[in-house]
Amino acid sequence: MSVGPDQNNLLEQARRQINQLADEIARLSEMDLAPADYYAEFLQRLLTALAAPAGAVWLRTQQGNLQLQYQINMRQVGLDRDPSGRESHDELLRQAAQKGQPGLLAPHSGLGAPEGHKGPVAGNPTDFVILLAPIMVEKQVAGLVEIWQDPNRGAEAQRGFLQFLVRMAGLASGYTRNHQLRQMTGQQQVWTQLETFTRQIHGSLNPTEVSYLVANEGRRLLECDRLSVGQRVGNHISVEAISGADVVEKRSNLVQLMRTLMWEVQKWGEKLIYSGTKDDTLPPGVLHALDNYLAESNSKMLVAQPLRDEREPDLKRPPRSILLMESFDPSSSIDQAVSKLDVLSKHITPALYNAAEHRRIPMRFLWMPLAAVQEGLGGKTKAIITLVLMGLVVLIGAMVVVPYPLRMEANGELLPIKRAWIYSPGSGMVKSFKKNLKSGVPINTRDPLVLMISTELAKEIVESKSTIANAKAQINLLKMIPPNESPSNKFNRETKLIEAQLTDIFENKKLEEKRALFNADLERPGEFSLLAPFKGIVLSSDFHEKLTGTNVNPAQPLIRIGDVNPNIKKRDEWEVELKIPQKHLGQVLLAFKTNNSNEELDVDFLLTTQPTATYRGKLARNKISSEAVPNRDANNEAEPMALAWVRVSPRTVDGKKDIPDENLIPEGLLLTGTEVHSRIRCGDRAMGYSLFYGVWEFFYEKVVFFF
Repeated sequence: MSVGPDQNNLLEQARRQINQLADEIARLSEMDLAPADYYAEFLQRLLTALAAPAGAVWLRTQQGNLQLQYQINMRQVGLDRDPSGRESHDELLRQAAQKGQPGLLAPHSGLGAPEGHKGPVAGNPTDFVILLAPIMVEKQVAGLVEIWQDPNRGAEAQRGFLQFLVRMAGLASGYTRNHQLRQMTGQQQVWTQLETFTRQIHGSLNPTEVSYLVANEGRRLLECDRLSVGQRVGNHISVEAISGADVVEKRSNLVQLMRTLMWEVQKWGEKLIYSGTKDDTLPPGVLHALDNYLAESNSKMLVAQPLRDEREPDLKRPPRSILLMESFDPSSSIDQAVSKLDVLSKHITPALYNAAEHRRIPMRFLWMPLAAVQEGLGGKTKAIITLVLMGLVVLIGAMVVVPYPLRMEANGELLPIKRAWIYSPGSGMVKSFKKNLKSGVPINTRDPLVLMISTELAKEIVESKSTIANAKAQINLLKMIPPNESPSNKFNRETKLIEAQLTDIFENKKLEEKRALFNADLERPGEFSLLAPFKGIVLSSDFHEKLTGTNVNPAQPLIRIGDVNPNIKKRDEWEVELKIPQKHLGQVLLAFKTNNSNEELDVDFLLTTQPTATYRGKLARNKISSEAVPNRDANNEAEPMALAWVRVSPRTVDGKKDIPDENLIPEGLLLTGTEVHSRIRCGDRAMGYSLFYGVWEFFYEKVVFFF
């Protein structure tokens, strides 16, 4: 069959058009286009060249599934006409992707199910011929090009269409390979930049330096116009760095509004995204701060990202850091910018947290040189050993060289300076005490305090009275002169008279001595009273129950009285009586620098009635007893003690009180018998001896002296 000239011209025009479209597809495949843009242009030209009604491009995802990338008129081919049609078509695509070979499938035909396959049968459920060509990259199927062609075309034409499709799929394979290579190169570049950025921000622990690195380098990676860094310090936000600014002018209106916005977002705790429209569901504080800031900055896109490190212990407080990203003329979508910010935030958060934690370390000016010394000494172990040895040397040197006050401990009680015990002059029984006599009651001189009775005294008084009566009767009898008295009788009578008179005088004197000694009532033999030796107050307590009805001896103290004014207490009437242990007495005596008996040592003491205040007194050399007497302690063990009496009232020396007013005992605390814990200042000695003199003396006594 011959072909006319017109048909030849039409065929030639169609061939040239197809070749032109193929060249355009080839040029497109060499261009750096996004996959969506490329496959849109690719499929349009492919359908025009094949004169096909519909087509689609399927690309394989990273998970290995086929995903529709671009389609033209796909809904018109009837895939969804039958519910099983879509499943059959999907199975066709799956098997084609597995085989990686081009194919042609007639309308309403199938390939059959592979052995053991229980799913739908792969087939063509449409009224069109399906042409399939794989997009191969490195011998792997990266996608499929699917064309639905008119079934009325001849078989030879269909095979020609398939060959052309395979050739165009090869061009798509070249584009896909180049795109993946460019993408890998771009990703490598991004990873390199990200690695450099991460290394920079983690290379310093200075919060300001890290913040400026984040702001300036992060702005370049995020491709935004301004990136600001804020850090929480206590309960407020400080703007640490703003990209492109060498110094943050904290008094500027923009920075103050930025700080307010950051703080409100921090308190909210969520990411703030603004892309030109405001979200009315934002918290009122955030919305108000955003309005004020946008009026000042004119940002078209803004993202505030709080940065909470997983190591932050207090989750109730706002996060430690925050980023504020702004664009005035955004070149990318908000989703892409937020994604980049999320990636960078994962690296920025620990860097800012580490810098903030490093800034919180107290006395870094001391620890940093120590760390350098440790490194110079060759490690932690050697540094510790060296520091321990140096510490021991310094400690021993201080113990030997540094003077330190030596203090000797002693306990005692607070007493009036003039005081006395009431003793019985002889053995007897306490019959009663003066009415209303008790501790603190004032008494006068020679007041009868105790009424006693003594059977021995009564016997002696009765005997003396009987003897006196007999003597008086005998005197009266002997004074009668009988008549015609002989000289010898007269001598005998006068001798007996003298003896009787002497007996009377002696017994009366003896009776008077008993009365004076015991203050006895001669009319009531055996009863006598104990009188107050001076005016004062009663110091003893609980003597009624202890002594009434008991027999006492002359060595047993009964009542203690003191010569003090009960209404007005004066310090100069009081003193502290200390019991200095014998083992401390030598140190106290050596503390006196001269033999002057009036030289005094300072004494610090506490009162059990006021244990939180320290008072001071003066101990003179002549106020220390020269005798150490046994004294039983709380464990009933006898330990020799030396009594000493401490002055608590001040004296004026060179116009200045020797006891400061703040160290004087308050007059309201002057109570008899108040327990006192004191430390006698014995001058300065070597620190080691002052602190451990007991250990040294024990060592000397048990070790040095032993040998």
